[in-house]
Amino acid sequence: MIKNLKVDILIIGAGPAGLTAALYAARAGKKTLVLEGRSPSRMEIGYEIENYPGFISINSKELLGKFKEQAVHHGAEILSEDALALALEGQPKYVTTKNAFIEAQAVIIATGKPFTREKMVPGEEQFTGRGVSYCATCDGPLYRGREVMAYGVSEETADEVLELDQVGCRVKLVTGRRIKPEFLADLEKLKQRGIIVLEGYELREIKGEKRVERVVLEKNGQLEELAVSAVFIFREIPSTALFTRAGLKLDHRQCLEVDRNQKTNLEGVFAAGDVTCGSQQVASAVGEGCVAAMQALAYLRK
Repeated sequence: MIKNLKVDILIIGAGPAGLTAALYAARAGKKTLVLEGRSPSRMEIGYEIENYPGFISINSKELLGKFKEQAVHHGAEILSEDALALALEGQPKYVTTKNAFIEAQAVIIATGKPFTREKMVPGEEQFTGRGVSYCATCDGPLYRGREVMAYGVSEETADEVLELDQVGCRVKLVTGRRIKPEFLADLEKLKQRGIIVLEGYELREIKGEKRVERVVLEKNGQLEELAVSAVFIFREIPSTALFTRAGLKLDHRQCLEVDRNQKTNLEGVFAAGDVTCGSQQVASAVGEGCVAAMQALAYLRK
């Protein structure tokens, strides 16, 4: 069941910028929620940091843990989910995750720059929100009784495909060529439910006019087209597509544009840390997170 949450300040991202913003917002007495997401902060790799003030040397993972502990101590809440849809223009702001619909008065984006990322499929960004989705719970009911395709081999893929089947979608799963051995048992369960599994096929392109109409699949060098109304992709969500759909302005590097006060082009929306392509340092991310939170608090006082 989708939870409805209301907060003062929503922070998307749980790296040094996001957690610093959470600390300042929560300590100021504001109801603060942090979306941690499934993509880890660079600091989770666990490397030694020798240029963060106050420590001769400290492991990055340990320092990130201290940031989180301090933010939670002052009242910030952490939700381990990804933002799947953003409605940031006007007031209030709305953000959807797989299990929550969040209403916020101000939003701080601190998603960082992922250190690894799957290449997007041609047509994926173009049709995000117009037939391309990353959440079965959120968008599956929109396609009840229609042909849809699921694509992915992550741990959650089988659950998401079952969700699509249960809400009445006629779903086919495309696995890609590299199927993890631990995923084979899940595939058998899906087949037993009568779900069509296209093993070994790769998704090469998503096509349509104004919305998704068909996909191009490839196996053993042979291409074929399949008519579908929607494509559900279960892997890392491309943040640039979410940002542009929400009306946020990006620069030529696909980074969020902000002014010296970490304000984006949307009123009440701020950004901090690597997502703005600053100096890419922990110390600067902390400083930007502080500024973003202070500006968000000033915005709420208006």
